[in-house]
Amino acid sequence: MNRAWIGLMLGLCSASAMAATCAPRGTQGEQEGKFDASGEICFSLPSLGENYASATIAGARDAKLLDAKGYLWRALVENGPADGQHDLLFALPVKRESSLLLRGDPGARWHFKWQIRETTPLPKEQMLEPVSPVLKTLLKTLQNGGTTDAFWQARQEEGTPLVEHVDDTHKRVTFLWRGARGNAFILGSPAGDHDPLFRLGQSDVWFRSYVVPSDTLMQYKLAPDVPVVAGSARDQRRAILVTAQADPLNPLASPALKADRWNRYSLLNLTASRYCTPQAAGQPIRNGSLIRYQVESTRLGNSREVTVYRPRTGQPVRWSLLVFDGKTYQDRYHLANVMDGLIARHSLLAINVIFIDSLDNERRQKELPPNVDFADFMALELMPWLKNQGISTSAQRTIVAGSSYGGIASSWVALRYPQVFGNVLSLSGSYWWAPKGEKASWLTRQYQQLPEQPVRFWLQAGRFESHGPNGGIYRNTLEFEKVLREKGYKVSFHPWSSGHDYAAWCEAMVTGVKDLAGRR
Repeated sequence: MNRAWIGLMLGLCSASAMAATCAPRGTQGEQEGKFDASGEICFSLPSLGENYASATIAGARDAKLLDAKGYLWRALVENGPADGQHDLLFALPVKRESSLLLRGDPGARWHFKWQIRETTPLPKEQMLEPVSPVLKTLLKTLQNGGTTDAFWQARQEEGTPLVEHVDDTHKRVTFLWRGARGNAFILGSPAGDHDPLFRLGQSDVWFRSYVVPSDTLMQYKLAPDVPVVAGSARDQRRAILVTAQADPLNPLASPALKADRWNRYSLLNLTASRYCTPQAAGQPIRNGSLIRYQVESTRLGNSREVTVYRPRTGQPVRWSLLVFDGKTYQDRYHLANVMDGLIARHSLLAINVIFIDSLDNERRQKELPPNVDFADFMALELMPWLKNQGISTSAQRTIVAGSSYGGIASSWVALRYPQVFGNVLSLSGSYWWAPKGEKASWLTRQYQQLPEQPVRFWLQAGRFESHGPNGGIYRNTLEFEKVLREKGYKVSFHPWSSGHDYAAWCEAMVTGVKDLAGRR
């Protein structure tokens, strides 16, 4: 038994012991206090029918929903910052007792506010004649009095989604769910939206088909029986998070190492090859070192984890890659492990990788979109700190990289400090962003209006990112690339048959580093 599973089993045993001493709590309330010497506090939650819970948890590094036996049901917060706040949507096990276990630093303050309601599924049942040949045959079987048993047996053996040939460059992909009562949705669809699935007649088959490029790589979750929730249209849209989970019939998961089904995406991979495979991510780092530090920022008034990967070469490493949302890239997708293997096989130039934690969602939304203080932290605090650790590379060999808000952040800090950050690797950058009161695409206009700087750009966006603010991220990135090219910047644009997700970003990160730093 490997160490990860030993640690998991020990954690479950500890949780089971705590469950017996949990203080009972009702369907709503608010409470705060301090962690005692154990660093744990537990709340017993009510047994309800179909339900959803909205909660705010602050001050806890971990929050786990446990079943009646004290075993992990759903991880709500994992290894978060001690001063973080998390707004959560989830469901309790139906008609079973459960408990919430919070873990934090002894003596630290915690805060827990919650509301749990019984509910019914959103009435979203829709029917549509299928275009998939397999589903057309199944529909005829049903019309002749047959069942879906053989169909689901085949899906169990072959896996899902159902993939069918269309032409030399396209496939038809059909996402499937069995047995929803009132609705089923796909989170992360090729349409770039929360699309509903359709019910096949009166059967237990829920489906939705898309024609996609033959090199598609994307993450997705399926959400059966999304509940009706109180509040605004946005609140109802977010309710998909209550039941969104991995596809139970898809053996490919992303990330592969996550334990519970709500924290795991399923993977649709039609590509010929990948870098960030489960095998590559699961390999220990053998040819370098990975050290975690806490770095204080006077400008931002906080501290964060900065994890540094350094390859062992016996010679100076002349390139550095700084990655925003670093905790996600390393702790969930094990990017350093992937790159360590590539460097060892001489498939990638030796490079330092600095993973910069984004703390929690509230501070991420404040810091990563163009923020003077954050850019100053990067150039005037983090880079001198790295120099003290023995990592110092020229601007021409320093890459600043990120995805989504991290993508626009990389372009922003390079504009403010081109003498420090000479290369931008932007993945699905949020170039639609603008300060309050300004028109969309603020940073694009800044680059258009200001003199050209000595910075190179490697831009990626997903073809499925066609919806959203200001026309969608794909369009926004194309507009940004056009402005850069017209200003005289060295820039390349790389369309990806993907959505807004880390499965594609991990591949693009490696590809972009190879292009910018040079291939071995």
